[in-house]
Amino acid sequence: MKRTNFVVPFIAVLTLLLVNFAVAFASVDSVEFNGVELDGITMAGMVDDTVPVKVIFTANEDAADVNLEVEMYGFRDDVSADADIDDIEDGVTYVKTLSLSLPDDADDLSEEYTLYVRMTTKTDIVTETYTVSLQRESHTLEILSVDFDSSVSAGESVPVTVVVKNTGYNQEDDVYVTVTIPELDVSERAYVGDLAPVECCDDGCDSDEDSESKTVYVKIPADADSDTYSIEVKAYSDDAETTESDTISVGGSTDSNFFPAAESKTLKAGETVSYDLVIVNTADNVATYELYEVSSEDLTVTVPSIVVVGPRDSEVVTIEVTADSDARGVYTFSVISDDKQVVYTADVSGSKVSSAIIALTIALVIIFLVLLVVLIVLATRKGSKEAEEVETSYY
Repeated sequence: MKRTNFVVPFIAVLTLLLVNFAVAFASVDSVEFNGVELDGITMAGMVDDTVPVKVIFTANEDAADVNLEVEMYGFRDDVSADADIDDIEDGVTYVKTLSLSLPDDADDLSEEYTLYVRMTTKTDIVTETYTVSLQRESHTLEILSVDFDSSVSAGESVPVTVVVKNTGYNQEDDVYVTVTIPELDVSERAYVGDLAPVECCDDGCDSDEDSESKTVYVKIPADADSDTYSIEVKAYSDDAETTESDTISVGGSTDSNFFPAAESKTLKAGETVSYDLVIVNTADNVATYELYEVSSEDLTVTVPSIVVVGPRDSEVVTIEVTADSDARGVYTFSVISDDKQVVYTADVSGSKVSSAIIALTIALVIIFLVLLVVLIVLATRKGSKEAEEVETSYY
């Protein structure tokens, strides 16, 4: 009797569970991912694609406020799509297609993720899971950042720093970056190099970095009108390219002055001397100057190619000048930046005496003096000996 009392509640609980399972408000019949049915197999999708996910399900009872959602986890941002189906009727099969935007931040070339398909009401939930493998596109580039001063002056050289990343499956060879301001007919290009598909790639990669930073200097025309212009940044290789757009505000020309500390110096042939150039920026924004020199073949002039001066600040630029060994006479050379030019003079006289020659001359003088002293001592001793012999003679 006691045994019967134990079996009856057990059967009742089991029956209740079976009934609840049987009357789940709906059941998922099939799921298609990008046109291929998921049936316990791994389906490959491409990173950063937007794919259709078609869900076919059948209602097991009448239900209201039904919501369908597909979701994937494990990325910088959750990847999901959902739709409100509202009312469904018992025994009816429904088809719903959602657009799922796949992530663009996959670190690996390919990786498996779980796709969750959920149907919910206010009181019930049905969940199915499937395995999806995401793979990078064969060739893709991404511009991670573009940094530049958004408010500049006409006539200024603007440094634009671009960070490019290879987000594709294969190595990207010979990547370039261009910065263009179409309305000002300005465009500059810089070579980035080869980018590996993943950082520290050691499998047939010429590069071990998947990203690179490059600074491009863009010259704003001196006659540019004060206005806001669109600026376009493009990273590209033979197999991939990507573009980012922004705006840059151009104001009046930069107010700057160039002052030579000393315009003329005298030096020996073969000697190197330094000249100073003081650049004063009286504007309220950072100014970038591109410098170059114009000189005679008898002079070697070295000047920094890029000088950055802060707002209402100054910078002392050192210019190194070397005269050739056969140079003679007075020479001029110029340091030029945009419409500004500073002229210097170098008066080159006879060849510079090297330190080795000076040392040799000093050594010879010392040797001569030593020999002279020795000769004097010897001569003195000989004279004393002859005098002594005369004093001790006998008659």
